[in-house]
Amino acid sequence: MSTELEAAGAASLGAVRTGGKADLSGQPCRNCGEMVEERYCSRCGQLAASYHRPFFSLVTESISDSFALDGRIARTLPLLLFRPGVLTRRYTEGKRARYMPPFRLFLLSSLIFYFVVFAFVGSANWLNFSDVNVDGQQLSAEEMQELREAFVGPDGEFDEARMREFLERVGAEDEIVDADPAVEDTAPGPDTPSPDEAATPPEMPDTVGENPEIEERVQRIIDNPRLFVSAIETWLPRLSLLLVPFTMLAMSLMYFWRRKVFVYDHAIHALNLHSWMYLAATFAILIGWLANPGLAGILFTIAVPVYVTLSLRGAYQTGFITSFLRMLVLSIFWLFAVSILSVGVVIASALSV
Repeated sequence: MSTELEAAGAASLGAVRTGGKADLSGQPCRNCGEMVEERYCSRCGQLAASYHRPFFSLVTESISDSFALDGRIARTLPLLLFRPGVLTRRYTEGKRARYMPPFRLFLLSSLIFYFVVFAFVGSANWLNFSDVNVDGQQLSAEEMQELREAFVGPDGEFDEARMREFLERVGAEDEIVDADPAVEDTAPGPDTPSPDEAATPPEMPDTVGENPEIEERVQRIIDNPRLFVSAIETWLPRLSLLLVPFTMLAMSLMYFWRRKVFVYDHAIHALNLHSWMYLAATFAILIGWLANPGLAGILFTIAVPVYVTLSLRGAYQTGFITSFLRMLVLSIFWLFAVSILSVGVVIASALSV
């Protein structure tokens, strides 16, 4: 790790290239004094390079290094995308130097995915009433126009006041007030109300049965929808990281009887599996944005179970039928985990507004 940090720091200044020879090779290391024969010191790992060179040379090499494709990425992505499970098996066998670390690949894939989601999907119009149904029936053109006018002002902008007025009107029509036995009857008479009094329920205050804190927070979300969306953008990437340990737990339970498979193997496979899903979902979003969203959704829905089945088969060297059955179990586990995390994202985002 120290060598990687040293190389990353040197790359920011230039002189770290995939080929060639460092200009201080064959001299004592400037850090520990060990004779350096190659690009790095064999004792401390420091790069044998000097930055006392023309400024133009440093700038050109830094730009070249920034846009150069790392050889490990070029070897990792084809295996990840087109040879399910092979990358996990090779990495767990000890062939790690030639491939990109799984956690770094996972972070890169998730970063690309959420950038695309928040850049393209987040920019879509949320006030799209073209698919609104009421009791399973499609709204007419007049009803659709009335609904738009209830939320959108003449200038085409979202009118929060009209939305609150609309919600209050609908809530007043559908509100059902239940009698609260804890409320004392102030009318004189015996404890048992008369039939006439029982037929007419007492009027209850509007605040009975309501939580002021929840009401205030809901009102804050209605008044500041952009803050709520921003909170979702903050919490969704954070809580989605929990899908990786959930996947590790599921695969550990499905392969508990295999003594030669350890938690480390499940961790590598879980990271690679989620990295592929992030990249595949990114491609699907881009295809849907550029071409046909329905076709992109169908292709992604078909590709996920096929890839997971082949990945389980390639990583653990199991049969096709057993891998398919484990894919079904893993899919059910994912649905349960995603449901819990989705609720958690909404709650955390609402509490953050």
